[in-house]
Amino acid sequence: MLIALFLGVLLNPARAQEIQGKIQSHPRKDMDMVLMPFGMDHSISSGKVDKRGDFVLDLSSADSPDTPQEVKSMFMSDLYFNFHFRCGDGNDFGENHDVPAARIDYVRLVQKGEWAGTVFMVSDEDLIPWLEDEAYHPAAEGIFWEILYLEDALTIDTSCTFSKFVDADTNVDVTYLYQLELKPGFNWLEYQIEEVHQTEDGQMASFPSKVKITNLYDPSKMRWIGKYY
Repeated sequence: MLIALFLGVLLNPARAQEIQGKIQSHPRKDMDMVLMPFGMDHSISSGKVDKRGDFVLDLSSADSPDTPQEVKSMFMSDLYFNFHFRCGDGNDFGENHDVPAARIDYVRLVQKGEWAGTVFMVSDEDLIPWLEDEAYHPAAEGIFWEILYLEDALTIDTSCTFSKFVDADTNVDVTYLYQLELKPGFNWLEYQIEEVHQTEDGQMASFPSKVKITNLYDPSKMRWIGKYY
């Protein structure tokens, strides 16, 4: 597991599109940083990592992907389904639940056309086991980031609280708060886990019970952690 330290950011943090950083202990190879909202065959280059591990990732360079509309339609689905955290159902999310969107959970690393690694964007690497397998690893308080693609500007200011089934004797109230200004193209999403419900032995793994979803707010908290294949 490789820890990457954030170096800097250009533009206003809330709407930042270009981020510079360094992946420590990078395997001394040039690699492309790509987004795959529309599958491997239509991957979108968004930056490069050099042999020293330095990178620049620019979402604005990928805002007009040369991807056929019929391909996009195959991969895009209701906005409601493209958040890591979803309300009880689409109606709880609000009137924008069916806007077409595509989720990018991780940045992929490609070398010579082959998938070579995955980059996690987290404030604390303790979040990674949970991100990889929420069913068996407990969540932790902290922040992680994803990327969302959509074709129209959209403002989202809503919240939902619903009951999550834990076992036959336990239901837990879960709250998600969404405050987002989204533009056409690719957008950073910041997921701040503010509270975690600690489960007991024999129940499911501990899970986030209060989460705030916003635009990228503080890039200085981002750690870039790579896994290589």
